[in-house]
Formats: sequence, structure tokens, C-alpha cells
Amino acid sequence: MYLAYSLLLYLLLPAVLLRLWYKGRKLPAYRRHWSERFGYTTQACPGVIWLHAVSVGEVRAAATLLAALRVRDPRREVLVTVTTPSGRDMVVSLLGERVHCRYLPYDLPAAGRRFLDAWRPSVAIFLERELWPNLYASLAARAIPLYLVNARLNVRSLAWYRRFPALMRPTLNAVRRVAAQSEGDRQRLVSLGMAAERISVSGNLKFAARLPQDFSRQVARLKARLQTASPLWIAASTHPGEETLLLQAHTLLRRQFPQARLLLAPRHPERAAGLLAQCRALAPSCELSSAAAASTASVVLVDELGLLLAGYALADVAFVGGTLVAAGGHNPLEALMGETPVVVGPCHGNFAELYRQLQSLGSVQTAVDATEVALQVGVWLADPKARARAVEAAQVWVEENRQVLQRVLQVIGAPPDYR
Repeated sequence: MYLAYSLLLYLLLPAVLLRLWYKGRKLPAYRRHWSERFGYTTQACPGVIWLHAVSVGEVRAAATLLAALRVRDPRREVLVTVTTPSGRDMVVSLLGERVHCRYLPYDLPAAGRRFLDAWRPSVAIFLERELWPNLYASLAARAIPLYLVNARLNVRSLAWYRRFPALMRPTLNAVRRVAAQSEGDRQRLVSLGMAAERISVSGNLKFAARLPQDFSRQVARLKARLQTASPLWIAASTHPGEETLLLQAHTLLRRQFPQARLLLAPRHPERAAGLLAQCRALAPSCELSSAAAASTASVVLVDELGLLLAGYALADVAFVGGTLVAAGGHNPLEALMGETPVVVGPCHGNFAELYRQLQSLGSVQTAVDATEVALQVGVWLADPKARARAVEAAQVWVEENRQVLQRVLQVIGAPPDYR
């Protein structure tokens, strides 16, 4: 089965590289560091703590864990791998020179061997739903402890992985311990073939996140750029197909609140420039966030990294994207950290349990289309006291769940457990 899997990857490789080159037309960073994707590296530091975080969201979730790991084992260097340029930029932004950052090599046998020969990690920690059969097999062959933390597995992914039991069972068996986000995730991993005694339910690592020390300055800078005391809502982490619906919702909302403004932040900021013409067709007063030091536009399209948390804090209401289209949704905890109640679409299966609990608290409301998004955002804009109650309920709940970091650290074990 491994041979067939590897052959398929080699057959797909030209298409994968062509896709990277194509995406590099709009974001040149996709055309850089290709050698890293084949396991070649420079300035390797053997013996590192290796943590893999796919992109922006995972890097944010990992930052607190990395800080705790370095406190426990300050002698170790840290390597963070990502798969996207935006993830790499976020590592630089959040962690700077305190860590090494590389792209994760493709799951080709030779690429994984080159990577592990160079770095020889003392421990490997993968976030969320990263299952790579060849790489995991190489880690097992070298007796490198492997942990899967903040793990989640939705119903759709479970159905896909179940098609390949001969590949998935040894892949899961290569993992020493798993810290799952929820009981549902634990049960789905068990049904996929993971030994139940190796899985703990720790909660979501984003509960442990703290606001940056200069957060108030970040918010003040963004407020000055937006030049607004008007009603402001943010639509964050949006996917293709959602922006049109949200712009329609904004048009409807402005009938009730003529001064209302929208901060529209695509999941991948590099898409923003291409969305500008579409945005202006529906909302003529629209501009990119990077285009001017100060903006009075009705819609500000975010094409920069690092504005999202401050945008949540500045906004009165937040819409969390990937939920009006079948993308599985994104985590609402950052919006709630910014003291902003959340509107969400119906497609949030990636975080179904999290949203269920927040909806029971009244901190999240579901809308099925543009009209309902406008209606619910308008309800909250019109009632500051209701917004405050929704935020307070969520913050109490988040505080009760902050022990997630300690539970994850218990799963990973103390530094002597490393090689």
C-alpha cells in the first residue's frame, strides 16, 4: 500500500508544482524555497523540538504551546514547519528569530529522509489533522516520539480516510499520544483505528491563547487607519463564494445603518487584490487596507497579515467565514477574545461541538444566507447590551477552559521523554 501511495504522489507531483507556480503569479512567495519541499535544508540544527503547523490559524494556536515547551526545555532549538507562505509569514511575525522555520517536505520517501537526516528532531509535534504516512513511518523507524495535538477529525475526513485502512492504521500507530480537541474527535480517531488508550481529550489550544503585549497599540493603529466611530463589522477568514453574499448583506445592512462599514478579510489575503473589482461592483466605496494610511471607505478589503485580531477588537460584530459555503468553518475563539459576538453560517462542521456550546451561551448566532446575516448583524448593532452579555458569557466559558495547555503538555510529557 505504501508503494502505491508513493507512486501516486510522484505521478501527481508535476501538477502540484505547476499549481505552486500558478499561485506564484499573484503571490511570488509560492515560487520560493521549493528545495525545502523536497527535504533539502540549510543551517539545520540537529536535536530540535519540531512542531508542524499548517498555516496561519495553526501557527497562532501553536505559539502558546511553543512558549511553554521552551520554558520546560530551554536548551533545545525549535523548528516550525508550515505549508503556506502566509503561515511562514505568521511564524516570522509571532516568533521572529526565536525559531527556525521551513516548509514541510512533501510526503515522498526520499524527501522525508533528507529532512530527518538534517534536523534529527528530538520530538515531533503535529497540530490538528496532519496525517502523512511516509513521514510518520520514517519517524517511527528512527524511534522519534511523535505527538498529534489539538487533533480534530470531522465526519467528512473520517469517511475519506476509511477508504485506506491499510495505510491509515500504521500511520496512526506511529503516533505515541494524541491530544484531541473533543470527545467526538476522539471517537472518530478510535473508529479509524487509533488505540483508545493513546488518546486524551484536551480541548482546543486556542483557549490558551493570550493577546499580544502591544495589542492595545495594534487596535489604536487600526482605528486611526480606519478613521471610524461608525458601526463596524468584520467578516473574517472568508472563502470564494462568500464575499459576494457578505457584500450583499452589507448593502442590506446599510439600509438600517447608513454609516455602517465592513472590514472584509479573506482567509488568504493574497486573494484580496483579485476581489477588488468584484467588491467595487457591489460596493463602489471599497479599497484595499494597504492602499492608504487612512480609509473612509464603506468596505475595506484586508490584503495584509496581522490585522485580524485588532479588527475583531475594533468591530462591533464579527462574521466567521468558511460557513456560508461548504468549507467546514473556522474557529470563533479569536473573535471572542476580541470581545466581539459572532454570526456564522450553517456550514461549521469542523468545529461543530464548539459552535454548539457557544450557541447555547448566546454568544454565536447562525444565519443561512445574506439576508439573515444582515438581520442578525443589525440586531446586535442595535443592542449594545445584548452584545455585552454575549461576550461576557463567552469569556467566562473561555476562562473555564484555559487549562487546555496543561493537558496538552501532560500528553507530550516531560523533556526526558524526548530522545
